[in-house]
Amino acid sequence: MSMIVLAAAVAAANPTPQAAIAAYGEAIARNDPAMLARAFQPSAIMYCIRNGAIRATYQAQWKTRMRTETPVAGSNSTKIDWLDQGADTALARVAAVRGDKAFTDYLLLARIGDSWRVIGKLCQADARDIPASRAAVSAVIDTKLASDRAWDTALLAASIDQRALVMTVEDSELVAATLAEWQARYVDRRATSPGNAVIETSRMIDARGDIGVARWSFRARDGSEWTDRALVTRTPAGWRMMALVFVKEPATARGPARRSLFSPSPAASPSTPNTPSASP
Repeated sequence: MSMIVLAAAVAAANPTPQAAIAAYGEAIARNDPAMLARAFQPSAIMYCIRNGAIRATYQAQWKTRMRTETPVAGSNSTKIDWLDQGADTALARVAAVRGDKAFTDYLLLARIGDSWRVIGKLCQADARDIPASRAAVSAVIDTKLASDRAWDTALLAASIDQRALVMTVEDSELVAATLAEWQARYVDRRATSPGNAVIETSRMIDARGDIGVARWSFRARDGSEWTDRALVTRTPAGWRMMALVFVKEPATARGPARRSLFSPSPAASPSTPNTPSASP
């Protein structure tokens, strides 16, 4: 690689989640597919709720739309409400104004190599704080943990949408698999183990309208510590995860997930975490 190309690659990296979100905002403001590619990992899908229906947009569609459609006229801003960050993954709630519409964006991010990228997005216009939505998101996490404790493929499918990607960061690379692949792995594991008696150690839930996010940490049967972050939305089949990323915490970070909040104002903090269930 030439020095010029190397310098360009370094300049294009997002050293923080905030930088990736700033690149996303700039991509929208400039209607720039190249800047969108800097912000989003290529497999990331945007799920937006419109008139009660879910509209999925993958990266090629989004970039084509930028090249062929006229940008929305009027105001355009992208502002971080809060950021929940670990060593290699993060969640953010973003207030996005596009013309005369105010959207809530939930972004799932991962540190891939030396750059943070958005690996999933939810959005909804005029989304409001609804306690029932937070409860529904929390119930999805309960179902996912129950599936882990019994290697139960039906419970897994009741918590994760069929189109969702289940991801992790391994050796600085993003590794993704489908729900069907994880169900097959649960079948394999059930043949040699009755389940993973995980003990939850922390949980954070935030939701607006028909979309939400969750971060939960747990201790596995072998004593290892893990943190999961997920995007969750209401689907015709019920609330489901649309994107999930899990990481094993290093020994120096044992205990609840390390958390860094970026809050423009005190009112922008995430919802108070639910009391965790420590029973297997």
